[in-house]
Amino acid sequence: MMQQESKWKKGDWVKGRTVNGELMHGFVVGYNHEEGTVKIQVVACDRDSTVGRVIETLSYLIKPFPIMPLSGEQLRSMTDLALITSDRDWFMDLSSQLSEMGETTSNSSAQMSSWSWSAQH
Repeated sequence: MMQQESKWKKGDWVKGRTVNGELMHGFVVGYNHEEGTVKIQVVACDRDSTVGRVIETLSYLIKPFPIMPLSGEQLRSMTDLALITSDRDWFMDLSSQLSEMGETTSNSSAQMSSWSWSAQH
């Protein structure tokens, strides 16, 4: 029997139903190609006792969690977090997203010059 490639990767955010029918969302922690199931770390669910647990549900009961585009301010905040955590790859990815948005350093250079101006007086 040929194994089917999973459309889910570890870390993917998903929403859907458990095999018991509860609405939930969380992120993928594993999958079973042969059974067609996905293991999900649940972060929100109709049943409070399921929150924080890893559940296994059928792959067709879940779909990708919608991802909202980030604002320039949110990207700059996340860039700061990437610097604090020394995550170079994440920093570079966020920086390129900011560049694509047309976010320039003129904002930060204006803040810097106003800061240095006030510090000199």
